[in-house]
This record gives sequence, C-alpha cells and structure tokens, in this order.
Amino acid sequence: MDFQLVKLIIWPKNKQFAPRIIQFEPGKVNVITGASRTGKSAIIPIIDYCLASSDCFIPIDTIRDYASWYGVVFQTESEQILISRKVPVGNKVSNEFYLSRGSIVSIPPIIVEANENSEGVKHILNAITNVPYFNLGSEDEREGYQSRLGFRDLMAFVFQNQDIVANQNILFYKTHAHEHRERLRNWFPYILGAETIDILAARQRLQKVEKSLKQITREFDKVKAISDSWMNNMFGHIKVAKEYGIIGEDVTESTTPEELLEIAKQILEVIPDHSNTKFNNIETANNEILKLEEDEALISNSIALVKKRLSNVKRLKTGFIDYGGTIRKRVERLHISQWLEDIALEAQNCPTCGSTEHPKTQSELFKISNAFKKYEEQAKSVAEVPTSFSREEERIKLELEGLLEEKEKHQKRFDLMIARNKEAQAEFQSKKNMFLFLGHLQATMETFEKLTDGGDYQKELEKLKEEYEGLLKLVDPKTVKRRIETATTIISQGILKHLQGLDVEDKYRKIAPRFSVKDLHISVLSNDNHWHFMAEVGSASNWVSFHIALMCSLQEYFLELEGSSVPSFVIFDQPSQVYFPKLKRDSNENEYDPKFEDEDVDAVKKIFKTLSKSILSQKGKWQSIVLDHADNTIYGDIEGVHEVDIWRNGKKLIPVEWYE
Repeated sequence: MDFQLVKLIIWPKNKQFAPRIIQFEPGKVNVITGASRTGKSAIIPIIDYCLASSDCFIPIDTIRDYASWYGVVFQTESEQILISRKVPVGNKVSNEFYLSRGSIVSIPPIIVEANENSEGVKHILNAITNVPYFNLGSEDEREGYQSRLGFRDLMAFVFQNQDIVANQNILFYKTHAHEHRERLRNWFPYILGAETIDILAARQRLQKVEKSLKQITREFDKVKAISDSWMNNMFGHIKVAKEYGIIGEDVTESTTPEELLEIAKQILEVIPDHSNTKFNNIETANNEILKLEEDEALISNSIALVKKRLSNVKRLKTGFIDYGGTIRKRVERLHISQWLEDIALEAQNCPTCGSTEHPKTQSELFKISNAFKKYEEQAKSVAEVPTSFSREEERIKLELEGLLEEKEKHQKRFDLMIARNKEAQAEFQSKKNMFLFLGHLQATMETFEKLTDGGDYQKELEKLKEEYEGLLKLVDPKTVKRRIETATTIISQGILKHLQGLDVEDKYRKIAPRFSVKDLHISVLSNDNHWHFMAEVGSASNWVSFHIALMCSLQEYFLELEGSSVPSFVIFDQPSQVYFPKLKRDSNENEYDPKFEDEDVDAVKKIFKTLSKSILSQKGKWQSIVLDHADNTIYGDIEGVHEVDIWRNGKKLIPVEWYE
C-alpha cells in the first residue's frame, strides 16, 4: 500500500518559535546522520505515538518538556494526511489529535485545539489501509488474539528500532510481547495473501453453520433416540382412546408406525365433547373405596377419643403429683404436732400467756398436737399417687396402639385400591384430562411424522451440510497452507537475493533461509544439514544482515501483492551499531571525524546499497529511513540515498534555542 512519510513536525511549547519540520523524500533511502544524544532514536517513538499507539516511548525530559505537539505527514496514493498528537502528560498518553487531509496539507504554525481522538484516528487509518472488518474467531470476539486486524498491527513491518534491527531472537517490532506476537502469527496468512476477504467471511460463516449443524444434529439424534419410546407411548394412547370410547378398534404389537399414524389421525378428526366411558367400568371400584373411607373415618374417631382420654388421665395424674408434692413439702418443713408436744413436756408455764395458774395447759396442748398429727397423716396419704392412675394410663395406651395398627392396615388396603383405580378415577371422569390426552397425542404424532418422512430436521440438516461442505472447500486449510508455503518461499528467495550484497558468511549466500510464519523467525541450514534458528547463528553482523534482507524482501513481496494493507516504508535505527567504528583524532579539528576501517566501511556501505537497490528495483514504490552515526563518507556516492539532515555540532532534533 502506498503510504510513505513526507514530514515529521514538532511544535514548540514556546509559541515564539516556529515548528521544527523534518522533510523526507518518498521512494528513497532517507538518512539522518548524527552524534549520540541528538534525538535520532526518538524518531520511531514519535511516529509510532502519532499513529495512535496506546503507549508512549518518546524519551522524557528535553524532547517532551519543550514540545507541545508531535505530527507526521504521510503521502498516500490519492492524498496527504497530517496526524498530530499532543505531548503526553506524565505517564498518561494524550487522547487529543489534530488531523488534516488534502492533496497537499499545510502545516499550521500553532495547533489551537484537537479535532479528533485516538479511536477516530484508528478508524481513519484502518479505512485508508483497507484492513478487513472481520474477526478470526467468533463474531462476538472484540479483543484478544483473534480480534479484528488493525492498522496498528501492521507497525510490526515498518519499525526496526535499535533493539530489533540486530536482534537474533526477534524479527518484528513489539513481538517480544506475547499478545502482539500471537496476533501477528494469527493474521500473517491474510497479510501474505494466503487468505482473502472471501475466505475470512466464509470462515466466520462456517463457524455459525458448524454451530447450527451441531445443534440440529443433537436435536435430531435425540428425537430418533426416543422413537422406540414413542411407539410404546402411541400404543398406550390408542388403548386409552379406546377406553374413552373415541375409537372401537384395538391395536397389536404387529401394527406398523404408518398404521398407528393413521389411527391417530382418525382420533383427532373425531373429537367428542365429553368422555364416553360407561359408569359400570368404575362402579365397583367406587363402592369398595367408599366402604374403606367409611371404616377409616370410624377408626379415626375412635383414635381421637382414646387420645383425649389418655390426655385427661395424664393431666389428672400430673395435678395429683404436683398437689401431693406441695403438701408433703409443708409437712416436712413445719412438723407442728411434734413442736407442740415438745413445748408441753418442757414448759412449766402457759406458752400463751406465761402464767403458772393454768393447770390444764399440758393436756390442752396435747389435744392440739393430736389434731395436727391427724392432718399430717392425711397429707402424707394425699402425697402418694394411687396405682390406679398408672393402670388406667397403660390400658388406654394399649387400646390406642391397637387402633393405630388397625388404621394402618386400612390405609394399606386403601392405597392399593387407589393405585389400581387412580388412572380410572383421574382420566375417565375428567373431560379436561381427555382433551389434554388428545393434545399430547397430536404432538407425539407430529414428532413421529418428522421422523418417518425425514421431516424438517432432515431437510435442515441436508441444507446445512451442503453449505458446510461448500464453505469448507473455500477455506480449505490445505489450500491456505499451500499458499503460505508459496509466499514464504518467495520471501525466503528474496532474502537470499539480498544477502548476496550484505556482510554475511559465504555459506548463507548459497542456500535460501527459511522464513516461518508459525515461528516468526528465520532458519538457516548448518554444515551438518540441520536447520537452526537465527538465534543459533553467531555474529551480530549476520543478524543485522538477515534483518535488512528480510525487510527488503517483505516490502517487495507486499508491493506485488494486490490489495496489500502494509505501509510502504521501513525505518531502521542505527543498523551500523554492530560494527563499532573506530574514530581517529584529527589534530587540526576539535571534533572527531569518522575514519572507519576498510572492512567496517564496506559492511556499512553494503547496508545502504542493498536498501537503495531494492527501492530502485521497485521504482521508488517503497521508502526506507535510516537513523545512524554513519555519515555521507559511507553513503554519499550511492544512488537513491537522500541525506535528510546532519545532527552534529550542536544541531539536534529539538533546537537548542528552544531550551537555552
């Protein structure tokens, strides 16, 4: 997809200064060369941030402190688009964007207010790149590894920052994170063109059809499984219909399902207003049940009377015991008769007035004492419960047990009688039950009709199976796998082609490596004819060469792929880092001049030549941006290389006057 960087803009916080605008050339190798700590490595994070990243890795302090907005201008096939984003505050990214579109967009000197947000920018970028509006998983899945492909996922192909460009374990931007890695793996077949929009739509439809097919198959199997039970139920229904008097004929075990259906239809065609069951069918059962109910009522009355008698005896006995206990406590506590005798024997004077002139004092006291003795003897007899209470209580209990046993026997007889006649009592005398029976009969008949003639279940199954087989051919995994293998073979051959001009060991220029979509990695053939991941290959010069070759090969492949959504630019941050150039001091200059050893010079030149050659071969349809220490003594004579800026001698990404 034609999507190349034209400008990078930084608006200052101090409105006295003009925006910092860095101009890039489409269809060329654009180079920003400079010393360390000049802001080269901030370019990728700034562009990523402007393209609606949910994170911000723009270096803190100077590059954030003196900027108010960051912006980028991209050239598409039909227009330019300016996407600007406000600087983050602390650890929180901004949701304020300023967006402008047109054949040629102008850069505003000051951005007054935002006119878009993050979600809006993502929608616009998704529309420009024409990513599919489908999920790989279920239709309801909005997040996760199977959710819709977005423009943001395609950043894996355009950014090769310092940590990635010479990494032996990771080939693509942000794929060190499991979520990004899995999403890229899942969507790679579509990105390579092995899957199309039609295949994605068919796969999503296939999931629905497969779900419906399983559901209807389960229902159909369930209905078939109960067909034998249906036959038995239908035999029972026909017999019940005969007892209702609805039909006169009977059925046998040899009756076929078709005959049963015909009989059932006849029953439903002639529905009576009421049951035709005759009274003689149940008169005997009713009389017997009535007699049992009368006997049970007599026994229940007798049980109630005996229980009342037993309760009365228990209450009387309890009252007697309580009263006797009270009297006994009084007698035992006072002993009045004994006390009076003791006074009469011991005292010489009258106990009442204390006089000695009462000669009959003792005899009178004995009379009173004898009276109390008589009362105390009677009280003792009352305190003892007569044995007649216990005998009467035991007799009543035995009588009650006998009645309960008799009632239990009657209940068993009654239950047996009801069990034998319950169906007759419930169904033959209830017109409501008769119509319920007819409703059940009709439902059962309709179900069996579906089974016998194939019915709606069978027709729906055949329709879904036909659609399922057609969709399966369209999304055939073998065909998709074959297309992936074809695509990765083309990419691997492209890597081999570009390795011819890069600084790798000779053996890696002879046999094409293997690029794996499943592993997101490159494998090479060892001397003992075994394939090994690039992580097992020595030397960082080999690693950076494989990265450069892969990115060139991928861009060339995507340009040949009709309808590709991958942006046509790649940014490399310091690919020459692996060569550690030696600098020699020029005594006449205050600055160091890069004087590289011949081997290192040649190796770095090969990087620029390979990038330029690839872009020229595609007639400028893709763009590369290199941020490096290497200067024009390395790339100055290479065709197709454009030097964007030199950040040395105090010149940096953020102008010095902004903060001094």
